[in-house]
Amino acid sequence: MPTAAPEFDVLLSFADAERAYARAIHDIAAANGVRVFLDEEHQHEIWGKNLIEYLDKAYRERGASVLILISKAYTERAYTRVERRAALDRMIEQTKEYILPVKVDDSWIEGLPKATAYLDLRTKGVLGVCEMLVRKMGKWTGKLAIPPNLAIPRVPLGRLSGDQLATYLLELTVRPEVTTFGALIYDESNVALRKLLRDRDYWDALDKVSGPHFEVFGILDAESYEYELDERVGMITEISESRTKDRGYYFSELLKRYFGEKKRTLVYPSFLLFLAEGGSIKLCWLIPLKKGALDKTYQQLLKLFEAIASGIEEAGGPGTPASNLRLHLKKKLLALKYTLYIQRPPVEAQTAIRELAEYVEEENS
Repeated sequence: MPTAAPEFDVLLSFADAERAYARAIHDIAAANGVRVFLDEEHQHEIWGKNLIEYLDKAYRERGASVLILISKAYTERAYTRVERRAALDRMIEQTKEYILPVKVDDSWIEGLPKATAYLDLRTKGVLGVCEMLVRKMGKWTGKLAIPPNLAIPRVPLGRLSGDQLATYLLELTVRPEVTTFGALIYDESNVALRKLLRDRDYWDALDKVSGPHFEVFGILDAESYEYELDERVGMITEISESRTKDRGYYFSELLKRYFGEKKRTLVYPSFLLFLAEGGSIKLCWLIPLKKGALDKTYQQLLKLFEAIASGIEEAGGPGTPASNLRLHLKKKLLALKYTLYIQRPPVEAQTAIRELAEYVEEENS
């Protein structure tokens, strides 16, 4: 075991399939004072060397700990096998925890005790993992610093808690530039859609077309039924009760409790588009989607997300004023035959985001 002070606080070990997650963890941790090893930053010193010898030495000696993104791909790659074997050997030699496991899927690595505490990227998200890493390294200052213009890869719907989502969006909305985010609204009857949006391959495609300046997540709505009571009735008989039921109505829980619209229902899925600037919500549109088969719904989502993302770029990116971006997006979406209903969420971004995050469906629900 090396006696000199380690060169890095943490080395990242991952399969190439998880590189986007690794890059984001590196950038955020580094912005918070953590010394992080990411292989692509050291290609100049790797060039021409025996890669197996280089990796073995790096993951055995150069860091105080190793963060491993555990996935099926990680367990199958030859070079990640070299990295984890070196890390496991180092773990045996020291008493302080050396391997910091983060699960990307349900895989585990051979040789690492099953009793080892781990984080789950699917529930913590990149920000949750970074916060825990910064705390672990003793660099916590009370708030996670996030580099400007950093595109944080998102995990599939239902994988990120409402609290983590709110933390991320609130961090974005305090910046001077415009923050564009949207919520896909679905209900419990959309079983096939809910399963599809939990699939990483499908969600990666949606994440890609939405681009770096447009954040997308999903929220679960419910349709409820309520009686419209007649206040003139002092005593409800069996007959008057039946008449009261006839005056009942269905309503969307989201529209009623979040927007204050008591008697409206929704077409599922629908989409909410928000523009925030200077800590305030400047725009909220409700965009209903056409009902159809699952594959057609998915294609609708791809086209809508792509249209919004390209509209942001065409308008000048997040640096353009919200008023200009609103006009450009309105013209573009109306030309594409989308219907835009103006909604009135809480004006303060912090309140609007935290209340909306309560509708995020948790993993085990």
